[in-house]
Amino acid sequence: MPEVNNQQKIPFIRLNKEDAQYLIDSIHKQFGSKSIIEYKYKIIKEKSKVLIPLKRKYINELASYLEERASINYNLIYRKAIINPRFKYKTIKDVLKEKSPKLPSNLIPNSYDTIGSIAIVEFPHLTNLSNKEILVYKTTIAKAITIVNKSIDSVYEKASQIKGEYRLRKLQLLYGNDNPETIHRENYSVFKVNVKTAYFTPRLVNERRRIANSPFNKGELIIDMFAGVGPFSIQIAKKHDVRVYAFDINLDAYKYLKENIILNQLENTVFPFNIDTKELLEYDNQLGNSLKGKADRIIMNLPEKSLEFLDVACFLINESGGIIHNYQFCPKPNPAEIAVERFTEALTHYKYQIENIIHINTVKSYSPTSDLISLDIKIIPS
Repeated sequence: MPEVNNQQKIPFIRLNKEDAQYLIDSIHKQFGSKSIIEYKYKIIKEKSKVLIPLKRKYINELASYLEERASINYNLIYRKAIINPRFKYKTIKDVLKEKSPKLPSNLIPNSYDTIGSIAIVEFPHLTNLSNKEILVYKTTIAKAITIVNKSIDSVYEKASQIKGEYRLRKLQLLYGNDNPETIHRENYSVFKVNVKTAYFTPRLVNERRRIANSPFNKGELIIDMFAGVGPFSIQIAKKHDVRVYAFDINLDAYKYLKENIILNQLENTVFPFNIDTKELLEYDNQLGNSLKGKADRIIMNLPEKSLEFLDVACFLINESGGIIHNYQFCPKPNPAEIAVERFTEALTHYKYQIENIIHINTVKSYSPTSDLISLDIKIIPS
């Protein structure tokens, strides 16, 4: 087993085997989150003795604590340590506290997205650092992400806001391989995606699970109007006996949607199309005419402008009514109420009315001033 590759020795407490577990439990109880034991190194067993690695800065505090426990025979020694291969840092702050202690904690991102083998991180606005310092700071944090998450091969920075027809953002490689294609696993489904060319967010994992676990009638015909690489369509189709028509205007998203249907063995259940759903309204569109008035359920996950496509939804929904899963970005402090008001107002232009609001959910905070709201609404002819 490899020892630490430097000359500096670390402190160990050496005591009898029978006292070791008692001491470890006592330390945890007494010192809690201080984590005096240095778990990144192995506990060493030598015949009847056990050597427990300690964090140097807590030695005096531990010694004072042990003076009150005369029944424990111990001594403090310094020696080279052996790396613990099972050790895992819990957060990037834990990594940086040790490896870059001078890095201000307020500059460390509180969260980041992981999509398969890729991490995507967003940084606070930096004004008091030079360009060179900013690059070192970002690279250090990116490397820490790969230390915490051994499965991460590439770390990208969010270099722009989401924008454009395909809802994409610029990504800048910070650390690792510049390979934006990955395999992401979620809720027992598998998704291949290129994070640079097709929109995908892991932050809707719970929302997609919620929808997929909702009650469905056997044989429902479902329209996923903005399917992307298929996370809603595929997770629903894996759990229910339904047919799903999945649409996306982005050719790259459509390419991955087709691959993901095959990866999840849903070729006869999910049917992909690379068109703008507005085209379904054209009088000579054969697909639109074949689906007109037949959808039992419609997913409208385009929060920026989903209500602009309500005409398509009402064109496709079953003539006797159906369920719409609608997503909107709405301003605080009352985003849910605003979402319902907007949907209700938009629906007055069509021959349907709300029969029942099945569910209203704040999916996540979108910005300091707005939230992402989901509405599950049953509509019927007016």
